[in-house]
Amino acid sequence: MSPYRTVFDNFAHIRRNGYYVDAAKEFLKYGGTSMNMVNFPDYFYTPDSHYEKLYRETIDVAKTVRNTGVGTVITIGPYPLDYFYFQSARKDPVDEMKRGIDMAASIITAGDADAMGEIGYPHFPVDEKVYSDSGVILEYALDVCHDHDIPLILHTEDMDEEGYLRVESIIKMHYSIDRVIKHHANATDIYFNDSITRSFVASRSNIKTAVSSGRDFLLETDYTDQKDKPGKVIPVYSVPKRAEMIKNLYENYDEIFHRIFEEVPFRIYRKEFFDR
Repeated sequence: MSPYRTVFDNFAHIRRNGYYVDAAKEFLKYGGTSMNMVNFPDYFYTPDSHYEKLYRETIDVAKTVRNTGVGTVITIGPYPLDYFYFQSARKDPVDEMKRGIDMAASIITAGDADAMGEIGYPHFPVDEKVYSDSGVILEYALDVCHDHDIPLILHTEDMDEEGYLRVESIIKMHYSIDRVIKHHANATDIYFNDSITRSFVASRSNIKTAVSSGRDFLLETDYTDQKDKPGKVIPVYSVPKRAEMIKNLYENYDEIFHRIFEEVPFRIYRKEFFDR
């Protein structure tokens, strides 16, 4: 059990064919209390059943993880690289991913999940049509999230300040900037002149940069729970380990913990993470 009321990992994948319950127990062992469980972009399912089965699997796994004592937020939605999966199946990626957004919104509004994501652009260079279509999908997701008051997890390529300002302008045309999080951001991005909330991989250097900025942020592992790639992106216990680092480095660690593990997550997800 964590010595702190809440230690929240904002972005992790736990998978039935990964370390699964053992990963959740490892998170608890080191002091983690809650995590945002995001559907992992496996392509086991047929194109016609992909989202229905992926979302159901994510929710079922999250229920099992919750039984270990880990508080959970559940995030479901199309991943930007789904575009290529549907393209290879000779289906219209935009139509299919919009369908996935609508399905996710229905599940979230029914109370079985909490957030939409990870939505946005591929993280590597793509041709102009793919990038433009990805923007169409993002705008559609923002409109749906606006209509149903759903938080959105944003996935993009690494962006400079101009890129952040461009994405910020898109968000503000469709939804509230306060309900959108940029996942897997670079720590130095926090000094850019925009108002998108960042979620940083919980490395020591990222934390030092983020804390020194005085701005709001979240911490994540982006843990993928792949047995052939253990610890990718960083190990599942990293956020609670970095919480201990914050306690040792900063006299105002209680204030930092309250902000990044409770105040900011509640603003985004509107869920009390310490009520497990």
